[in-house]
Amino acid sequence: MQSPAGIAATNELFQKRYEHECLWVHRFMTWIMIGQWALGLAFAAFLSPLTWIGQRNEVHVHVWAAFLIGMSLSGFAILWMRMFPREASTRHVVAVVQMLWSALLIHLSGGRIETHFHVFASLAILSIYRDWRILISATAVVALDHFVRGVFYPLSVFGIMTESPYRWIEHAAWVLFEVAFLAPGCYRLRKEVWELCVRQTEIELAKRSVDQQVAERTKELSEAYDLLAEKTAETEKLALVARYTDNAVIITDADATIEWVNEGFTRITGYSADEVIGKRPSDFLHGPQTDPKVCSVMRDAIASRSGFNVQTINYRKNAEPYWVDIEVRPIHDADGVVRRFIAIEADATERVQQEQEKVRLNQELLDASRQAGMAEIATGVLHNVGNILNSVNVSVSVIRNQCSKSALANLEKVSALIAEHESTFPEFVTSDQRGKKIPAYVQRVTHALSGERQTIDGELTDLVKNIEHIKEIVAAQQSMASSSEMILELDLRGLIEDALAANKASLMNHDIKISLDLDEADRLILTDKHRFLQIVINLIKNAKDSLVEHKIPDPQIIVRATRQEGSNTISVIDNGIGIPVENLQQIFQHGYTTKTEGHGFGLHSSANTAGEMGGQLTAFSEGPGCGARFDLNLPIVQKEQTSTKNTELAV
Repeated sequence: MQSPAGIAATNELFQKRYEHECLWVHRFMTWIMIGQWALGLAFAAFLSPLTWIGQRNEVHVHVWAAFLIGMSLSGFAILWMRMFPREASTRHVVAVVQMLWSALLIHLSGGRIETHFHVFASLAILSIYRDWRILISATAVVALDHFVRGVFYPLSVFGIMTESPYRWIEHAAWVLFEVAFLAPGCYRLRKEVWELCVRQTEIELAKRSVDQQVAERTKELSEAYDLLAEKTAETEKLALVARYTDNAVIITDADATIEWVNEGFTRITGYSADEVIGKRPSDFLHGPQTDPKVCSVMRDAIASRSGFNVQTINYRKNAEPYWVDIEVRPIHDADGVVRRFIAIEADATERVQQEQEKVRLNQELLDASRQAGMAEIATGVLHNVGNILNSVNVSVSVIRNQCSKSALANLEKVSALIAEHESTFPEFVTSDQRGKKIPAYVQRVTHALSGERQTIDGELTDLVKNIEHIKEIVAAQQSMASSSEMILELDLRGLIEDALAANKASLMNHDIKISLDLDEADRLILTDKHRFLQIVINLIKNAKDSLVEHKIPDPQIIVRATRQEGSNTISVIDNGIGIPVENLQQIFQHGYTTKTEGHGFGLHSSANTAGEMGGQLTAFSEGPGCGARFDLNLPIVQKEQTSTKNTELAV
């Protein structure tokens, strides 16, 4: 039984063959139609006059009928076969036209019985189509023609004048008699063609299946061959690698007995293959400096049938020790049982010596770095203390000037005058013009001394603060190595005012206007006081130096504090010459400075300190002549974190 695919293929093949045969029959029937038209003209020209007019021979009207009707019938059939060569209806059209030709010829012959044999010949010709259904169409046309003409025009079909309404049945019966033999033949021939198509389809499907199997098998064999060639090439490459590599390759059995070594093994150890095959590597490669712990690791791995990677000291044949990296992997058979080990050993002597030299150089570099770090710390101390000492010097100068111009000198003159008139002091005060001035003068001196005392007290307070700041700087720099810090809750305005006080004298001397801009009047922040002041003092001093050095008219410095999400930002803004854009990235580098007498340490140290506080110091400027802004961004520290950190530092 055929599969659906086989049935579809058979039907397609049958249709192609049948259509091909129908096209051939169409061409044959085309010539039949042309021949019948010529035969009809001959009948009309030579036979009809003798039949219908007796012995008088003349052109009859049937000639024109044969010419026109015959041409119409043949032309219609030929045109239909040309336009619809593959349609089933074309075969029925040909059958109907062929039977009409039989009717026309019978009419032209005057109903001669001999001409009726054209019907039977036509049926035989139509059976070439192998379609019994067109025989039914042809039979129906013949029966209908004989019935109509037998009743209304019997002379045309039977050659008699008498009406014969039942004679057509006899003729139709004889036609059916022939069809009864032709139709089974058509069916049988059609079935034979179908069976031939079935067998051909089965053969083609079988051939296609065989071809597919052959192609698949060929592909499998080709892939297997390619894989074999690839594996062979890989094996050859591995053999070349194992033979010519600088590393030593050793293959042992499951008990670590050597079965094969490459030439690299001989180059590294000095032992030939014949000298070591059948021995264990530990029998001749280990020595006094071989680490026993490494040997134990290797023995345990071999016993457990597992791989390992170790580094140890082996000995060459000449007793020279060398460092070696050993990588061992087990080789399993098809059942997963370890049958062999493969070991790859690389001479690591040069690399180990380089690493040891690197360690030595790193230690030397570390020592040098420590010394450099101490020098940097000392530089930081000097730089920051220098900023504070400027303020200390200003305070001392103010106190010295105040003392040198003090009202005490005039008070000494009053004291001498009082001593001179000690016995007559009451009369002197009331009577003498100079004595009368003494009380008022003493009062003025008292007020002057009170002002001097307040000024000196203020300067002494600033002096004490600056000295304390110096002590904090020294203490902080001493503890810098441990990165310790003390976070306290401090008044932001007070911190900024302390930073301004450290630069007060210099700012006043150069008439620099100071503006303090706080978004909150009583802001409290959690920070390291010393480090905060160290950064802000340095930023204010740098802004002042820039304004003074370039003689900026109407110099101004703004210190602004703002709170953003998660951070506090302290900005120091000046209206100086600004910073070129290309210098903004390198301005915090150690040693970089734009000052004529600068050392490039202040901003570098401040940026590092900001980083140690968990913040960031950044610089902004729109270019030359646009001023500069330095932002100190510090994270907002919670009190719980401060308490925890301070507790850890105390511990």
